[in-house]
Amino acid sequence: MDATSSTSDRRRRLVADAIADIRVAMDGGPSLDNLARGKARLIELAGCREFFTFEDFPLPDDDAMECSYLVHEDEDGGYALYVNSGAAHQYYAPHDHGNAWAIIAGVEGRERHRFYQRRADGEPGAGPVVEKGEVIVAAGGAVTMQPDGIHEVNAMDGKPLLHLHLYARNFVLQGERWKYDPDTGMAEPFHLDELGSIIDAR
Repeated sequence: MDATSSTSDRRRRLVADAIADIRVAMDGGPSLDNLARGKARLIELAGCREFFTFEDFPLPDDDAMECSYLVHEDEDGGYALYVNSGAAHQYYAPHDHGNAWAIIAGVEGRERHRFYQRRADGEPGAGPVVEKGEVIVAAGGAVTMQPDGIHEVNAMDGKPLLHLHLYARNFVLQGERWKYDPDTGMAEPFHLDELGSIIDAR
């Protein structure tokens, strides 16, 4: 077995073990406590930095903002884990993830997450939104989002990113997603083709 195969196999085992632990942590649903337990386990996985490198998960080779490498999902599309390789100019306006919770852990680089909430109850996509805080995600840290979460994301320091993104379900199964303009209060669909490349790396 060559070194590349050995590394890939070990990474798969590490990922499988982490997902199994997070599944147990999330058994009662995406409460703040359960997400915190899941976050701690994903931070532990992201700390195995020799298995998550730009060499294995290259940056986009065009003007795209990122490549998302799928490294795990259940047979039904649940517990989808992506390695996000983001360019230094990565920026996404405030958006949701359909009805999926999320945990994002840092490996390389710093990423700002600004969080928003809708000013009034309503259907997904109903604006306007108001800012409610921010978190910087870097190595050793992570952030969580409940199913109604809205966040704005951008790379910091003019440097690329390598982070782990775990979602309740894969991008396709997240359903209708929306992006928001805090200034105008307008919302419009956020399509998968805005995410750059999505590559099956299992």
